[in-house]
Amino acid sequence: MRRRRRKKHTPDQMEQQRRGRKIFRVLGRVLLTGIVLAAAMVAMTVFFKVKTISVEGAEQYGSEELIAGMDVQKGDNLYLWNKNRVLSDLMHSFPYLESAQLRRKLPDGLVLTVTECTAAAAVRNEDNTFTYISAGGKVLENNAADGGLPTVLGVTLNAQIGDFLATGTDAHVDAMLNVLENMDAAGLLEKMSFLNLNDLTDVRIGYDKRFNIRAGSLDDLTYRIRFAQTVISDRLSASDIGRLYWDAQNRLHFVPETVEDVARSGTDQAGDNPVTSPAYTNPDGEVGTTDNPDGEVGTTDNTNGDDSTDSRSDSSDSSDNSDYSDDSDYSDDSSYDESYDDSSYDDSYDESYYDDSYYDDSYDGEG
Repeated sequence: MRRRRRKKHTPDQMEQQRRGRKIFRVLGRVLLTGIVLAAAMVAMTVFFKVKTISVEGAEQYGSEELIAGMDVQKGDNLYLWNKNRVLSDLMHSFPYLESAQLRRKLPDGLVLTVTECTAAAAVRNEDNTFTYISAGGKVLENNAADGGLPTVLGVTLNAQIGDFLATGTDAHVDAMLNVLENMDAAGLLEKMSFLNLNDLTDVRIGYDKRFNIRAGSLDDLTYRIRFAQTVISDRLSASDIGRLYWDAQNRLHFVPETVEDVARSGTDQAGDNPVTSPAYTNPDGEVGTTDNPDGEVGTTDNTNGDDSTDSRSDSSDSSDNSDYSDDSDYSDDSSYDESYDDSSYDDSYDESYYDDSYYDDSYDGEG
């Protein structure tokens, strides 16, 4: 019996066979993976359903209210939903939520943990309505009245209720968030009465309805708020009312004012109460400024290095860089009129303070 010879395949035929077997294996794997995934989906749909939802940390909002506001409910799958989208929608629907976390509690539970916020300030809008914001910069609600909150002037908001204010796009918004953060860190935010940001080089902060803190620009804001807090708590009495400002030598001055004067600084009619340093002699012949008692500003030109004064005063000692002044009407202490009878002068009415910790220790002490 003759043996049947095996037919030899050419190299091309053998390559085609290998490709066929490879494709078959890939298709088999894909089919198997699909079957496993389908089985897993069926199992998750049938077995992993939400049966309990609990809420932690809620006070302003009720637990049932928050649960009803979520996109995932009892009976839904425990995994087949987008957690970030659910939380984002929840934060916008409930503006007084500062933060929210949602975690799965196997086998069938969800736990929502929230942190709530309160209104820290009321931003006055162009139509004289107010937008409440939190200390963290979340837009909370619009209202016809300020609600007794510190009013903020000079800021235009372009955000929706439930949004966090973006930084880096508006200098006035950044300034407001900066002040709120620093006042909160210093423990002064609860007693802040106003924040005037109409001029970012003359930031005005009302505190306890008694003090008008003229912080100037924002460059030294953290230091100045801290130092103002120290002076108010440790060096001024509970009956003191007035203006705190820094001169060119970074000394803090207190000038008594009325409650009405302090409140006026938080309005559009704040005026331009001077906050410059007391008059001084310019040895290099530079032109300086000095503030007159009636609020007008004059100039002094010490071209010869001699003491000169504003022509409006009878005589003044511009070479005396005193921290005190004789202002019977408690105007700015940067002007000194020695024609005033100083026998009745009370230096507690015009105090200045210098923070030794602010010295640059690199100074060698040589004159």
